[in-house]
Amino acid sequence: MGRCGVLPKLRRMNTVKKYKKGGLKVLSKKVSVAPPKGYHWMEEQGRYFLMKGDYKPHPGAVEKASFKTVTHGKS
Repeated sequence: MGRCGVLPKLRRMNTVKKYKKGGLKVLSKKVSVAPPKGYHWMEEQGRYFLMKGDYKPHPGAVEKASFKTVTHGKS
């Protein structure tokens, strides 16, 4: 809550964000990527890593990794 019990003003969420370190624009579209044969994805703190071995359910293991898509800003 804001001051004096008044709700804060809600901001509209942008679907396109400018990546601060470069000229990339982050889009709201996501893609799911299957791991290479003989590997599976592990997710830890929002980041994906490849682990050797086929997918079997265990803590941190995911079948496909989900990534945001980006475009280059105008040069």
